[in-house]
Amino acid sequence: MIEAADIARIGRHLSGRDVSGAPAIWEVRIDADSDLADPALLDHARHQTLMRAYQSRYALLPTDGAPGDVVEQLRRRYDPLTLAMVEATRTELEDLLITPAIERARATAAGIDWATYAETLLTTVRAAPESPFVAFLRTSPHREAHYRNFVLQSSADLLAEASASALGVIGEFGPAQSALFRILIDEFGYGVHERKHSVLYRAVMRGFDLPEEYNACWPLFDTAALRLHNTIHCLFQNPRYLFLQIGFLLHAETAYQRSTRDHFRYLAKFHPEVDARYFGEHAHIDLHHTRMVIEEVAAPLVATHGPEVGYEIVAGAELTRLAFAEAGDQLLAVSRAFDAAIDQGRAAPRRPDLSRAGAPVTPSSAVRLDPTALVQVGGLGAVEAGLFADFPQDALGRVPMEVAA
Repeated sequence: MIEAADIARIGRHLSGRDVSGAPAIWEVRIDADSDLADPALLDHARHQTLMRAYQSRYALLPTDGAPGDVVEQLRRRYDPLTLAMVEATRTELEDLLITPAIERARATAAGIDWATYAETLLTTVRAAPESPFVAFLRTSPHREAHYRNFVLQSSADLLAEASASALGVIGEFGPAQSALFRILIDEFGYGVHERKHSVLYRAVMRGFDLPEEYNACWPLFDTAALRLHNTIHCLFQNPRYLFLQIGFLLHAETAYQRSTRDHFRYLAKFHPEVDARYFGEHAHIDLHHTRMVIEEVAAPLVATHGPEVGYEIVAGAELTRLAFAEAGDQLLAVSRAFDAAIDQGRAAPRRPDLSRAGAPVTPSSAVRLDPTALVQVGGLGAVEAGLFADFPQDALGRVPMEVAA
């Protein structure tokens, strides 16, 4: 078990690096100097550590360049000795944080015919009503703050979209590999940088005045956002989960057909100045991707290797369904709690100032603060600590530096 002392030791190791002036994209710190006696903060720091382990398998460079010797900085960022302690914890953290959900999904999927599941999924998604979060946005007078927070929390994965799934394509496993690669190159804009999905997502970030560099918003990710990110990466960074990966793609590509359409229409009505091509592109291309996953990936693999493959595919889809549902429920619950605090005159929408992001605080640790102290909650704004104590437990706030204890 990775305990508080282990996280604190890893945190000291990472914070001891020479990071002076380093671009955000090379950030590796975690909140290891916070009150890890708080189980919610310990859970958050564990997820941060796992996120850093996954990020360290990506080639990252600052978009606009960096001062100094970039070759030396790259060597320092990816120094194996620096990263070894984080990587050494990866499997244990996965077993603690992600594996239980995988086993529950496998239990649910046992004996379910994958083809029937896939067709039911298609019908269910296409007939579903607008997502509860988007429906909430339409009625909230503070919708801009709520959507800004949605964009920020989603950026944990989407500013490097498809990088995880790229790790699942390498290798040699027949025609299905080539079909997956064709899906992947769509995600990367088919070689046209301006059409790359992560580039399109940067435009959405700009539309809500958020930093668009990968990793820049890391202090404001809540635990639910990190859990979703880490669940996806656990699948794709472990080849033993190949068929779970396909289940992820089955559910994600299908669900995105509907959810991205909802978001595209919402932005067109309420934020027409925002570049929404990210959502418009997914709303039509994922129709094609779903059929590719079903016909060119899942079906031939099950036919070749047996029904156990189909059960794993269903398990991956169920894991994905639950992971996205939990993250969506958390986002909506935090939004409703924030609106309730505004109605009491004890919160206000505010763009995050990352230069002032201080100590992390969870609802359970907020009870030790001055009840009137302000806590920045993600991309939403500031709320009094006395009310933040009643927020959903996966929420995370930051005490601005000038008032941090």
